[in-house]
Amino acid sequence: MTQSLTRRSTWLALLPSLIAALFALAFAAYLLLTREEVETQRSTQLEQDLLWQKQAIEQQIRADVDAINGLAATLEASNDYASPKFQARALSFTQGSPELVGLALEDVLGRVTWRAAQEWQSLPFEGEIGWGPLVAHDHKPLVQYAVAVPDGHFIVATLALDRMLQQQVPWWIAQRYQIALLDKNKRSIAAKSQRQLDPSGVFKEIGLDIPPGGLTLRAEVYRLPSRPLLDLLPWMLFLLSIAMLLTTRALKTHIRQHAEAEVQLRGETALREAMENSLVTGLEALDLHGKVIYVNRAFCDMVGYDEHELLNKIQPMPYWPPEELERCQAASDAILAGRLDPNGFSVRYMRRNGERFDVRLYASRLIDGEGNHIGWMASLYDITEIRRERQALQASHERFVTVLNGLDAAVAVSDAASGELLMSNHQFDRAFGLPDWRGRCCIVPFVPRRAEPPVDAEWYDSYREHWYQIKSRQSVWVDGSAVWLEIATDITALKTAAARERRQNEALQQTARLISMGEMASSLAHELNQPLGAIASYASGCRNILASPTPNTSQLSQAIEKMGEQAKRAGQIIRGIREFVQRRAPHRKRCEINALLDTVLNLLGHEVTRRGVEVSFREDDDLPALYADPVMLEQVIFNLIKNALEAMEDTPPARRMLAIDLARDGNLLRVTIADRGAGIAPEQLEQLFKPFFTTKDAGMGMGLNICRSIIEHHQGRLWVEANAGGGSRFIFTVPFNEDTDAQEP
Repeated sequence: MTQSLTRRSTWLALLPSLIAALFALAFAAYLLLTREEVETQRSTQLEQDLLWQKQAIEQQIRADVDAINGLAATLEASNDYASPKFQARALSFTQGSPELVGLALEDVLGRVTWRAAQEWQSLPFEGEIGWGPLVAHDHKPLVQYAVAVPDGHFIVATLALDRMLQQQVPWWIAQRYQIALLDKNKRSIAAKSQRQLDPSGVFKEIGLDIPPGGLTLRAEVYRLPSRPLLDLLPWMLFLLSIAMLLTTRALKTHIRQHAEAEVQLRGETALREAMENSLVTGLEALDLHGKVIYVNRAFCDMVGYDEHELLNKIQPMPYWPPEELERCQAASDAILAGRLDPNGFSVRYMRRNGERFDVRLYASRLIDGEGNHIGWMASLYDITEIRRERQALQASHERFVTVLNGLDAAVAVSDAASGELLMSNHQFDRAFGLPDWRGRCCIVPFVPRRAEPPVDAEWYDSYREHWYQIKSRQSVWVDGSAVWLEIATDITALKTAAARERRQNEALQQTARLISMGEMASSLAHELNQPLGAIASYASGCRNILASPTPNTSQLSQAIEKMGEQAKRAGQIIRGIREFVQRRAPHRKRCEINALLDTVLNLLGHEVTRRGVEVSFREDDDLPALYADPVMLEQVIFNLIKNALEAMEDTPPARRMLAIDLARDGNLLRVTIADRGAGIAPEQLEQLFKPFFTTKDAGMGMGLNICRSIIEHHQGRLWVEANAGGGSRFIFTVPFNEDTDAQEP
């Protein structure tokens, strides 16, 4: 089966060449056989055309003779050559016969009585009627014809035979032959020719019956162009057949390549069509007059019409809403006029079910493969959701601006590079006196800015004497540039209230100190009695030494030194009490926690001894110095240790232990004071630091509240938790470093 198909394909490939060769042979034979027949037909055609031409010339001569006789008959009736009838017939004859070159009324002697106005050339009349001899006048063949009239005159007409030949030989005869008039000596007297004669001398002659004089009409065939190609045509056809055979194979290859290219083109076309139909963008092509010539699937889905329903549609389009006709028409007219907006046209269309939707329409010139402008290409994007989101965003922005302007805090956004004010609320403009017509301006930062950690500081406006809480954050603006967001909250009232509260706290602290000192009066008296009693004893010993006959000066010196030490101890006790109860403004400075703790323990040393409390102490190595108010911290430590001692009132003496721990927690000092007392109930932990809350029968409830205020003033924290071995643990932290944003009131 395969061999049969191969053999058939081979024969089919050779068949065009064989047919071409047979056609060439048949055509060559046809040329050889028809050449003689062509010559015969040519001779016959020449003879027929010559006879026809003879009849045409003779018929015209007879018509001229009849016209001359008619003029003579007119004169016979009226005998007046000036009559209108004669003049009209003469005028008609001269105008209708171009070969008539002379017409006159003459007597027998040749005197002219009347002559036609159009006459331009004539021959002398010799008094004989009928046809005169052929005369060559000015190289033109002329012949006369005369008719007698009753009054003895003659109507003499002169005919130009060359004109007659030019008028009577039609164009189709002149294109085939040269027509010539020959005299009786076979000399050419007139001819009509368009091309050169055939040198072979193929011609025909025929004699004219009228006018007399032995005229002959001759027709010669025009020279035919040389046709050597006609003899070579068979060979050329044979060569062409061979060339066709060779080109058949090339054509076969070309057809195969063309088929492959067509398959590839169909694939690309299908891919392009699939891509166009896969787009979510609607595509529409219009001709120069606005008629729809193409739409893609997305466009059809967008408007709800099928492709065949939209093709060849003209304006107005079925998807134009009635209420939007004017707007849609304006956009269409702008596109057809070439006024293409690079930002597109925003219009509203209508789906088939009546639903309206907003689109953004972009248009461009439609250019064909030859570079001709054939129409317009439009792309449509459904922006209904985008517009809805934009409106929602606008509404959200308006709400945001409303909320922002309703804030009591002053809010500003400035460019990080230039400091230009990009946005501010009404409170910011009012607080800092910015007018509505300010235009572009720059602002100075409230406090030094830093990205990490964000700035939270206080700033004092010395011009308006207001305090502000400043929160400065670095952010990114809507265009991607770096900006600073600053929120300034007026805390002047808070500062005033805080100062008033601080003064009240100081008064309470002073009161608490006095109360504490009242409670410690007996202990302090005992503490002072010891050095004073020792001084009295040493003074008595000195008198005894001095009373002896030989005083021991070394013992005296030791006694006096001991007296000085006891006096110094009494002075330290009195100075510590005075500094503790002294009312003064807070003052930060560098101080050591060990020195503060020693001062407090010295003050409470007698109380510790009296209660039989064992004090343990632990400290981390290399603790840095503090930057704090030493008197305030002494107050905190004093209250916490005193509370711990009082909490162990009911604790068995063997378990009365006070643990003091000093530890470093990053950049903070962590102080822990733990006791073995009864502890604090869980429900009282949250209320323990509130003002006027106390668990003591005679307490005021302000001690722990004052302690927390002092610690928070130092940027620290104070809290309480249960001790693992029983009792409570009071813990507070304060920073080591001097770099702090706290402001001294």
